[in-house]
Amino acid sequence: MTSEEEKTTVHIPAQQLAQRLRVMIRERELKPGERLGAERDLAARLEVTRYDLRTALAILERSHEISRKIGRGGGIVVSDNRLERNINTLESLPVIARRQGLEITSKVIQASITPASPSDIRLLSLREPNPTVYEIVRLRYLNGTPLSIETNHLPVLLFPDLLSRDLTTPFYGIFERFYDVHPMNVDETLESVLASPEESQLLGVTNATPLIQIQRVALDQAARPFERAIEIFLADRIRFTMHHSGYVRLSAMKG
Repeated sequence: MTSEEEKTTVHIPAQQLAQRLRVMIRERELKPGERLGAERDLAARLEVTRYDLRTALAILERSHEISRKIGRGGGIVVSDNRLERNINTLESLPVIARRQGLEITSKVIQASITPASPSDIRLLSLREPNPTVYEIVRLRYLNGTPLSIETNHLPVLLFPDLLSRDLTTPFYGIFERFYDVHPMNVDETLESVLASPEESQLLGVTNATPLIQIQRVALDQAARPFERAIEIFLADRIRFTMHHSGYVRLSAMKG
């Protein structure tokens, strides 16, 4: 610390400084995803050293009140411990979470081969006689606590010996590495549903708790459907965002 910095800064206990930052977030009405500011500017505004500021920021980061991101648009970002996921993304949840300083892990609940249902045959464009699919159900955790239940239906012919792979790892990484299947497009539908008794038990919530459900069909580099999935999320653990440009023209309603 320079002599000039000593003249213009004071030492403030970390917990007290963390509380001052909370007040700043509240008074500025910053929402999750908004930037609190750069370290240098915050330290100057609060008249503290950057070392003391970083100690206080570490407290807020451990309680997931903020996250520190690198790169363009990064910095100190307000958080509320929810995972932010863009709609219609091709990125896996673990990759998204890691970028936000969070961790996604998975537990396999079920993994089997089953006859394809009529909707599997239609949505996955299965043409062979008596087609079969893998049905894989995974419970996903965010920082060690339940986040979602994901059910995947995948063509057996497209992914031979899939059940011998480590199914706790991101599926898209498995598809690219072992099967040369590269996700290129995804269609998703989002809606609210109520948790069934089995889902409630897995997620640790009461029966009929409102959940967010995403139904997904993914296509590869040859525009071939390779995945049909349904994932239900605890609504208080995730936030969905959408970024787009332009506008959507709506048809005029006739009276």
